[in-house]
Amino acid sequence: MGVYHLMGLGRSPGAVTGPLSYLGYRYQHWNANDQNFFSRSGETSQRKSDKKVGDVQSLVLFTTPEILTGELNSYDFVDNPPGRVTKHQLQIGGEMKTILPCLLKAVWPEVSGGRNKGSIFWCEIDRRNILTTYERIVQVVASLAGVGRQGKEVWANLTGGNNVTNFALELAATLSGDIARLYYVQAENSDSEKCVHFTAREGYWVDLPVMPLKLSSINIAVLDLLGTENSLSLEELHNRLSGHENCWNQMQGVSSEDFRKVYLKPMWKQGLLAESEKKYVIGPQWHLIKPYEKILQTSRNTGRTIEELTQQENWIEREQIDL
Repeated sequence: MGVYHLMGLGRSPGAVTGPLSYLGYRYQHWNANDQNFFSRSGETSQRKSDKKVGDVQSLVLFTTPEILTGELNSYDFVDNPPGRVTKHQLQIGGEMKTILPCLLKAVWPEVSGGRNKGSIFWCEIDRRNILTTYERIVQVVASLAGVGRQGKEVWANLTGGNNVTNFALELAATLSGDIARLYYVQAENSDSEKCVHFTAREGYWVDLPVMPLKLSSINIAVLDLLGTENSLSLEELHNRLSGHENCWNQMQGVSSEDFRKVYLKPMWKQGLLAESEKKYVIGPQWHLIKPYEKILQTSRNTGRTIEELTQQENWIEREQIDL
């Protein structure tokens, strides 16, 4: 099982090819440090049999109509030697959908896991609209998480694209819990930013923490009740949840005070709940989160694979390239 990499894409092809060249370097060397770098990837059976894990299966690129149509060309770029920065061999930018697949053919085979083809999913987004960008990203995340027994392994690259795209990727990771790794690659100067291969062995790749907001069935039931009733006391919530069809098993033997400490207090700290006149009410944070959570649940409920998305939606298309 390979990894699906989700990335924002602006006008810099190196934001995509650079990380893949770095992964390929580590995948081919496969010393103890490299094995540790990929240690969270793959299935247990693969790791136990000492098979390589972490190979790149597909790229999902979120970009603008101007990039997709070629109205905006890529920036000029440098075909640098892996691990070094150079100013030489500057190449003139062109249409991204022409240039990027060509550049990928030079770096992807090193981390393809032996595949002779790679899939690029081109996804059109509005870089000025957080909600619609997030909606399309979570549809992709849900389509990958629902495949097979464990779902696909998904990493998200926060290097390319703009703030809207990267915020939407990070929010999707936080709310879904289905993105295994967030990362960023650093360019030390403007010359590095033009390079299409990784520019340094140390300090180039930066892992970022994924802190999922996992809401339990009890958390959801509390928020649903308060959304209907507006406000409820501790005892009222405890009594209602003790008889709730989705929660009664977890609530067996839980006193009202334990219920407050274990479930309500953490929700209050997160801003999901607030207190008013000795009763609990919906907190300000939930008002912010709820629209995004609703979009996520809707996406999950459709049960579509990413291939079905490409057949049914006009904002995503698949391209296969020979490796």
